[in-house]
Amino acid sequence: MFGWLAARSSIPPCCHAPRVILAQRCRAISPQQLVRRLPSLGCVLYLRATSADVVHDVSPLGVLAAERALAPLLVTRWMLATSIVTEDGPREWLECIDGRGQIRARLHLLPDTDYLAWDALINAGQGRNGLSVSSNMSPLRPDSALVTSFNVRELAGLQWLERRRSALSSLGGRVAARIAHAESTVLLT
Repeated sequence: MFGWLAARSSIPPCCHAPRVILAQRCRAISPQQLVRRLPSLGCVLYLRATSADVVHDVSPLGVLAAERALAPLLVTRWMLATSIVTEDGPREWLECIDGRGQIRARLHLLPDTDYLAWDALINAGQGRNGLSVSSNMSPLRPDSALVTSFNVRELAGLQWLERRRSALSSLGGRVAARIAHAESTVLLT
């Protein structure tokens, strides 16, 4: 239907349409809550701050990351859920924000992600209290995009967050590649 309208419209088509934000929700969440919910998501596209942007923070009580790439998730205090429409279609992601208001990581919804678990994560935590979402927040500068699933193991009374490779559908692979390209980063699978 949209092709029919575009073909008959007197307005020239725009190949670089601006992003239109449909919705943004900010929720306070503890690292423990986030880590507990990550494995249920299944396959997601994970972007983290570049090494130069990583600040060496103290890990929260009872939670450890199996590798440095996962450390930004352990300092998350806020989640900013965003839904937009791009020239490629609808997109959803969660920005993981630390206590100073810096975006440390981003999780993108993929066709292979468990949508019910995604909605449960978005609704976890408490509504915005104290974090002002503003356009002057420094943007995330990712060094890579990882297609991954998360796993949490109990290790000596601690939650041990690790990632594992995930198989993507062909549609999921194309969507992940388009997002990585839009984020100007390298896609690692």
